[in-house]
Amino acid sequence: MLDQIFEIFKGLILVKIGFLILNGLYLAFLLVVYKQSRAMQRVVNDGSASSIVNSFALLNVILGILLFVAALVIL
Repeated sequence: MLDQIFEIFKGLILVKIGFLILNGLYLAFLLVVYKQSRAMQRVVNDGSASSIVNSFALLNVILGILLFVAALVIL
């Protein structure tokens, strides 16, 4: 009985590690998008459009960080 429970937990550990790796990759992707939006803001010099894109990218980065921290706390 205990062996079956330990096998279930071992499988869940692998799922948790995979989920954390996936969240980390998503966060890295969001940081790259944010850096590119900052670079585009310098290139385009269009204040209205680039500020909206930049704000949206920053919001995605913040949500990604919150998702990663929540995954660490929950898992």
